[in-house]
Amino acid sequence: MLLDAINRITGATDRYVSAVPEPFTYLPEEMRAIEIPDGNTTSAFLELFGRPARDTGRLTERNDAESPGQRLHLLNSRHIHGKIAQSRRLNELAGRLGARPEELVESLYWIVLSRPPTAAERRIWAAYRESGKARGRELVTDLAWALINSDEFLYRH
Repeated sequence: MLLDAINRITGATDRYVSAVPEPFTYLPEEMRAIEIPDGNTTSAFLELFGRPARDTGRLTERNDAESPGQRLHLLNSRHIHGKIAQSRRLNELAGRLGARPEELVESLYWIVLSRPPTAAERRIWAAYRESGKARGRELVTDLAWALINSDEFLYRH
């Protein structure tokens, strides 16, 4: 569900490959991770985040424990960064940054967290924007990355 949520936000897709050639070797790009019917379908993300091999069909086969590798993947992987950096949806938001930055933060919060930002969150973002540490597209990337790594996003999805 987490990978599907990140793909929904960024407009990205993932390519899933089945180790068993029947019935499909490659699944359609628009297929969500939660819809994958075959336990032999490989994905480094799904394996890292505890997808079971489906060997026994028992609930104990799944590992739901959070790991440092999962946190690191969300915080600094090329996989997640590529989805954010190449997102047409987020690039369009960045193009509107000059007109009204407040609208950008409002839109991004709705896209990622399905709610408007609080007054405190608006102040934090404004202070970051005014600090000059990031400009233009980097502001959108940084905010999207921060929201995706928030506990609220992880627990909501």
